Amino acid sequence: MQPTSKYSTGLRFGLIIGLIYAILLFVRFNFFAGSPLSFGLFAIVSYLLILVLYLFAGISRKKELGGYADFKDIFQTIFISILITEAVYVIFTSVYLRFIDPSFWDNFKVVTRNFFEKAGMTQDQIDAKMKGFDEANKEMTPWAMIKGYGTWVIVDSIVGMIYSSILRKKKDIFQETKL
Repeated sequence: MQPTSKYSTGLRFGLIIGLIYAILLFVRFNFFAGSPLSFGLFAIVSYLLILVLYLFAGISRKKELGGYADFKDIFQTIFISILITEAVYVIFTSVYLRFIDPSFWDNFKVVTRNFFEKAGMTQDQIDAKMKGFDEANKEMTPWAMIKGYGTWVIVDSIVGMIYSSILRKKKDIFQETKL
């Protein structure tokens, strides 16, 4: 078996997961923006899928190491995947919302306002909820995107640490060695 670089699995999974995330984002922005409820649910399901894919990255690294790996080896692979995936998220979202569909938030704001009106909310309640859209536009600035990147890398890394703790397995020191 040819030895693999300790970074190659993380890079490979990072690119694969990043591509999947970009596809999921495209689908969310284009097919689920007609309803705030479906948009939010699809976002949650997409994120949970990404978290599961991080687990697969850890499992793959453990298999590459012969079924025995320590916390560091597994977490390193997951962390590299996280860095790449979150970078793809920031880049794709920035490009999509600035160049491909710059009116997305304005259109989604109208759809959401209609959703709240159909739900029977008062105008004061609707106005309070709609303030979030002005804040969403503020979060599309470069500095806010960098802060968001850092935040989500930390959140995902906590999940990655949990996965690494579960997957780690050391060789038994009393196991027979072949001469």
